[in-house]
Amino acid sequence: MKRTYSCPQCRATLNPNVKVILLATNRGRTGLVLLDPQPGNYEVLKAPELEFEEGDRVEFRCPVCRAALVSSASENLAELLFRDEEGNEGQVDFSRVYGEHATYLVTREEVLSFGEDASQYRGNFFGEAGFNG
Repeated sequence: MKRTYSCPQCRATLNPNVKVILLATNRGRTGLVLLDPQPGNYEVLKAPELEFEEGDRVEFRCPVCRAALVSSASENLAELLFRDEEGNEGQVDFSRVYGEHATYLVTREEVLSFGEDASQYRGNFFGEAGFNG
């Protein structure tokens, strides 16, 4: 199912075509990264100036308004909003830790998790840090 991802701050569309486009900073260098929009696919295309090593916590920002995309559920997660073809809305949270595979689709009704590291954050989405939509 196709989802449109957007910035939680300015609501700009972040996947105008096939990939989700974000600004990433790591080890003092900033560049663009392209992420696969399919939850559970951890393929990353990055600008050549960016270097990532296992365990690095990457800072993601909106390429339009430059807002930090840190999740309210955990500082180790980034957060985007989504809307699917049927009009369903929610948020997607994914690990900022390079090499960690954890992604969550969060709606008012449920949290769907993807990736072998997903059990680390699963309990953090409802309550104080619940869905913000």
